[in-house]
Amino acid sequence: MKSQKMISKKIGIIGLGNVGAAVLESFKKYSPLISQKVPLKLEIAKVCDTNKARVKLARKFSLPFTSNVNDLINDSEIDIIVELIGGIEPARTIIVKSLKQGKSIVTANKALLATKGKEIFSLAEEENKRIGFEASVCGAIPLIKSISEGLIGCEIRKVHGILNGTTNYILCKMEEENLDFNLALHQAQEKGLAEARPVLDVEGTDTLHKLCILSYLCYGTWPAFNEVYVEGISKISLLDVTYARQLNYRIKLLAIAKKEKSSLQLRVHPTLVPLSHPLAQVSAVYNAAYLDTQPAGELLFYGEGAGGIATSSSVIADIVNIAFLNTAFIRKNTNIPIKNIRDIETRYYIRFIAADFPGVLAKISKILASLNISIASVNQKERKEKGVVPVVMLTHQAKEDNVRKAIASIDRLKVVKSPTQIIRIEDL
Repeated sequence: MKSQKMISKKIGIIGLGNVGAAVLESFKKYSPLISQKVPLKLEIAKVCDTNKARVKLARKFSLPFTSNVNDLINDSEIDIIVELIGGIEPARTIIVKSLKQGKSIVTANKALLATKGKEIFSLAEEENKRIGFEASVCGAIPLIKSISEGLIGCEIRKVHGILNGTTNYILCKMEEENLDFNLALHQAQEKGLAEARPVLDVEGTDTLHKLCILSYLCYGTWPAFNEVYVEGISKISLLDVTYARQLNYRIKLLAIAKKEKSSLQLRVHPTLVPLSHPLAQVSAVYNAAYLDTQPAGELLFYGEGAGGIATSSSVIADIVNIAFLNTAFIRKNTNIPIKNIRDIETRYYIRFIAADFPGVLAKISKILASLNISIASVNQKERKEKGVVPVVMLTHQAKEDNVRKAIASIDRLKVVKSPTQIIRIEDL
């Protein structure tokens, strides 16, 4: 048998932060292994960072260093640009210029793809170049390749994903150590798992970015941010975590995508997941995605979702796929309407803090019934403070718009002493 011809490709890396440094380490360590598996010679031709102090990292690996991105973009010998700087600009400009210079792209930039993905992928198609973005969702988990290649002959009906390790860690610590949200967040910050200003994580924006990418992968649709309902975990109390567990559920921040006949559900919010489901067992900073497909069935992807070393594996996989196979996902855009959150139907966990008077439940139940919200169970908790008690209800399927109207009316009752908490339930 005739041996395959060796393919040589040169790479330029822009951004030498945590992920960039890890890519250099992993590239050096695993390049021989790659060469054993495929006839491919990869060379990092040049690295770039605007922080000139990072020249020390380049010297460690004996690599040419520059602080000018154009030195890489305009280098005719570089075949693939790896963008690892994050943010929207100048990352977008770098990628656009690189594509127009005939270079394929590898990026871990979820915020950029979620915001400018339609433009970038359309340009890549025009230029007949490839975009590798495995590292933008779920770090080391080969989710994007699995969807775009392994499941190319499948219909993906539903996606339920734990896509942010920081929020998963916080929710786990709240339950495991009986902590309120602020204490669990502080612990995550002390361990370097949450930023000093953690709003992107805890308010669901990071998960939104990843859901937008999965929407394109699975359904060909880049949604506008304002089309996707997003709710973070900052209002989840220890009471809710405790009561959910007593009801055989666990609270997770889920990214949810569901394909319906003529529309697409896309939403991010805290969700009660049955303890018996694998997603409920995802702990600490791990990520997971649970796909309902036809004909492949139900599939679970699980692993490390962040961290430089783990993410570097996905970056290198993209480089190899583009260099050797000349493949990376490009899909035609489609226009599927995104369903308004008020029109969805699901089950709900509802917690009231109510005065301990006779007839309170009757008043609440009457409002719910008037809006066709059927109660599956009611628990009045024994915890009583200052004359008020928590009341927890689980509903049958109900329309979101009706639930919101009901809660607005209930919160106006004098016997209800603080804003009512609702958390959606997914009976997976």
